[in-house]
Amino acid sequence: MAEVGKAAPEFKLKSHDGSEVSLSQYRGSKWVVISAYPFAFTGG
Repeated sequence: MAEVGKAAPEFKLKSHDGSEVSLSQYRGSKWVVISAYPFAFTGG
């Protein structure tokens, strides 16, 4: 589980275009924001 003030663990996600993106690709950036819309575009 993530803890406030600690570095986030390495992980990979699929981007909106289907390509794989890892947290390490953004190492050194000041901010990284991850957002999810689990029911977006499902018609429900």
